[in-house]
Amino acid sequence: GSGTGSGTGSDPSLEPQASSPKPFLVMELLEGESLREVISSGRLTVAKAVEYARAIADGLAAAHDKGIIHRDLKPENVFLTTDGRIKILDFGLAKLRQPEMAAGTETPTASLETAEGAVMGTVPYMAPEQVRGEPADQRSDLFALGCVLYEMLAGRRPFGGGTSAEITAAILKEDPEPLPDRVPEALRKVIARCLEKRPEDRFDSAHDLSLTLGALNSAASVPPSHEASFVRRRWPHLLAIAIAAAIALLVILPPEALFDRVTGMTETQPIRSIAILPLENLTGDPDQQYFVDGLHEELIATFARISAFDKVIARTSVMGFRDTDTQIREIGRLLDVDVLLEGSVRRSGDVVRATLQLIDAETEDHLWAKSFDRSLTDILSLQSEMAEAVTREVNVSLRESEKGRLAPTKPVNLEAYDAYLMGNHLVGSGLVEDEIVKGIGFYQLAIEKDPDFARAHAGLARANCVLANRFRLAAEVMPTALASARTAVQLDDGLGEAHAVLGVVKFNWQWDWDGAESEFRRALELEPNNINARRDYSQLLSALRRNEEAVTNQQRAIELSPLSRRARCDLGWVYFFTGQNEAAVALLTDFIQQYPDEIWGRLILSWAYSGMGRVTDGLKTAEKARDLHPAPLDDPFVIMSLANAYGYAHEYERADDEIKRLLELRRAQYVPPSFLAYAYGAVDDVNGAVVWWQRAFEERHGHVALIRIFLDLKPKIKADPRIRAIVESLNFPEDEP
Repeated sequence: GSGTGSGTGSDPSLEPQASSPKPFLVMELLEGESLREVISSGRLTVAKAVEYARAIADGLAAAHDKGIIHRDLKPENVFLTTDGRIKILDFGLAKLRQPEMAAGTETPTASLETAEGAVMGTVPYMAPEQVRGEPADQRSDLFALGCVLYEMLAGRRPFGGGTSAEITAAILKEDPEPLPDRVPEALRKVIARCLEKRPEDRFDSAHDLSLTLGALNSAASVPPSHEASFVRRRWPHLLAIAIAAAIALLVILPPEALFDRVTGMTETQPIRSIAILPLENLTGDPDQQYFVDGLHEELIATFARISAFDKVIARTSVMGFRDTDTQIREIGRLLDVDVLLEGSVRRSGDVVRATLQLIDAETEDHLWAKSFDRSLTDILSLQSEMAEAVTREVNVSLRESEKGRLAPTKPVNLEAYDAYLMGNHLVGSGLVEDEIVKGIGFYQLAIEKDPDFARAHAGLARANCVLANRFRLAAEVMPTALASARTAVQLDDGLGEAHAVLGVVKFNWQWDWDGAESEFRRALELEPNNINARRDYSQLLSALRRNEEAVTNQQRAIELSPLSRRARCDLGWVYFFTGQNEAAVALLTDFIQQYPDEIWGRLILSWAYSGMGRVTDGLKTAEKARDLHPAPLDDPFVIMSLANAYGYAHEYERADDEIKRLLELRRAQYVPPSFLAYAYGAVDDVNGAVVWWQRAFEERHGHVALIRIFLDLKPKIKADPRIRAIVESLNFPEDEP
């Protein structure tokens, strides 16, 4: 009568008692009532039933993640506490009894021993495979949950009968009676899918069922009851019938039909752009963040290989949306994409579970959700499977060559893959030398564990290229970069990043213009959305004075990463390289208004101002960048830019002071000789500029590839025969007319 009672939880523990010679079980005391009592009271609304079902699904998901199958889910084993929590009781039956079925509301447990071919569970809630004595898995629990949800809504069990034999016959052969009219069609379809006779026709996991119920309830697809509902983070405002329709269609339609009906997209309105938001770390271990971030980066790279997507947003532009309250529609607007993919990652030992959700960026409709469970040795297969599943849902076709490239040829070595992801994590932005060096160590460890791991070889090559650009003599690191890039290509000719980094080596170190372009083109053929390949190819085109192509490729890089500061700085450089200073000024002044703390953009802007004759603006801008920098005297690029600005402003004494700082800094750390060549050129010291260009040439520093761009600004230096000899030896192709 009163609706209160007590129960015992499902997690007993042994507690020794000093006054007792024997141990005894101590179990959690729960105050509230069983779900059976709630159903019998007849006070369940549709919304509350869905809410309870989702909470039960979440509990089952947690158990399933640990390899535990309940096998006996029923209303008596679900407890509602007085503080509103749902508890699932009586896990792990080992031995069961079989009384006769009573006519009352209680549902006793069937009495058959736990043995091969034995039946376990409570007959009215058994899945067909349990009835047949076959092994139960997580989908058997979902069948039972479907029975419970049906009973919450109908007030009766889905499969009736006066005896166990009649009930089992109904479970095996019959469909339940229709649910009451108050139950919306979308929810009927969800229950029908739970109650499918074949396990493979049910939801794949409790996670998937929970996501579906959550989206259905958040869409207010049930009649108004003013009950609280479970909603996803960032979806509190969704109250549209559209998602309810989407859930109904998800249950009964093939993916292509679902997509067309829910979104209204047709062949004339295909999905062509996607952003993959940062994956949520559900491992419970902050130290595993590198693994989750690495999987996110690799998933983006996998999607980047699919040519049917015009745009796959780069990681640099999506990381800002980690733990954000920004609404889905606003994220979609900022990134200019059709759909967003978000999800989570759990890792338990050598098993990983990834759950993905696909969301329409304009309507915020929840289009699709799925969980993937794999051994870590199959992690590359997991990434490919996730990408292929999404392409099917958005009605995008993969080319046969892409299918082949997405399919890994062998399992991955776990230690090698972990080390590879840590290398990616440490190399990161490429701005901290110590972290790059540590990252190189992890790439080397990955290669030691698996010498045929092409991605690790490509990562090692890229990291050494970064060192050569800013921190080390090219002769120290570029031979390793070349060997690693070549090995990566030999191991996996279909890996776009391997070709991209080989292109960098040929461009910046070997000065093999045709070879570099061939590698960049191959990289972009394999991975049209590879932002590194776009950026590096743009610089090559600038060096070759193919200005329009250079700008187009860097603009494409911005499309792929619209919120990346670096991408806009790089476009500013390309405008400067191609003599389009006014375009550089327009871009970068707007950029620093948006980001007042921006340092590198200001420095590039100072070069553009100086190049177009606005020397005072150039000087003020460089000085402002210096003032914002936390350690300007340790950064050779800042010092060199100041020398350039002072030189163009004819403040030669101050420019000389900056040149002295560069020379002094060179005694303590590596300073690219081209930086000194630029600085001496700014003060019109022809001999000084020539000497340092010669040294840059001897060291084979990457900036030598851009020498003609800077010589065009300084005719006196360009005319020096020593400089002409350098340019001739570089064997640039003839300028296109």
